[in-house]
Amino acid sequence: MCEMCGSTEQPLVTVTMDSGGTVRHRQVCQRCARSDASTVVRRPVRMCVRCDRITDTPVLVSEVHQNPRPGFSVYACGDCAPHFPPLPDVFDLL
Repeated sequence: MCEMCGSTEQPLVTVTMDSGGTVRHRQVCQRCARSDASTVVRRPVRMCVRCDRITDTPVLVSEVHQNPRPGFSVYACGDCAPHFPPLPDVFDLL
């Protein structure tokens, strides 16, 4: 959900806002990110797990869960993502 207008429009982007010397990161919709001149859109930059290239259009291909530590997400570039199986639906796992 967009933190500025409450819209459920996807995809959300992370923006950095400077309000009176305080820097805040917010998840906002594309429309709000374009309309506010004080925001700086941070592009998601990740390394592809298959080819080790840096991509600014990462695709989530896996989630690794570790007990008792926090897990992490695994990303691939758009070219390598089709080589991974689709993520299972959470309701199929129950």
